[in-house]
Amino acid sequence: MIVDITQVTKIGKEYRGGSEPLKVKKVTRESKSGSSYITTNFSCDVHNMGTHIDVMSADAYISEDRLIAEGIKFDVSHITDREVTLEDLDLSIVKEGVYVFFQTNWDKYLEDDEKYNNHPDISFSVIEYLSSKKVNMIGIDALGLGKGRLHGEIDRFLGKEGKYSIENLTNLDKIPESNFKVYCLPIKVEGIDAWPARLLVEF
Repeated sequence: MIVDITQVTKIGKEYRGGSEPLKVKKVTRESKSGSSYITTNFSCDVHNMGTHIDVMSADAYISEDRLIAEGIKFDVSHITDREVTLEDLDLSIVKEGVYVFFQTNWDKYLEDDEKYNNHPDISFSVIEYLSSKKVNMIGIDALGLGKGRLHGEIDRFLGKEGKYSIENLTNLDKIPESNFKVYCLPIKVEGIDAWPARLLVEF
């Protein structure tokens, strides 16, 4: 079975306060021959998208062998009023090279801006632990692994470690906690420090 865990980037959606949302419009252009044609122009802030990878550097590189790999999931949807700590997790399933996903079920609040921005945090100690175990990347079905100041601190730490945060996932309630394969397919665009990506899970 294959489950798409990619959240669509919505036109006009301001995921992060003050960010430029996705704009899509039809435009008329002129070719070198002088004839005109109609095409579609789109723009948005790269961190203001649906599912994306925060690589935090325009020079980041993810090798092809990391794009398809085993994954595990922690269902932490019962934790809503405090941060997720190491004591909450079955760390025995963590191993080198796996994608780690945190299921908060916060994707159901996407249309409620205030609620979506007030998601549970994954503690920095959890992030450090997972990085030390050399996991592949860490994803969540919320705006980020942390909120406020912690959001940026985690993104920068994972960027420096080459592990990377995958934000705004969806449908994590439809996948098992282990024994699945992840297909992570970021688009290739020069000069940006967050990559929109399509993620599929097979089990």
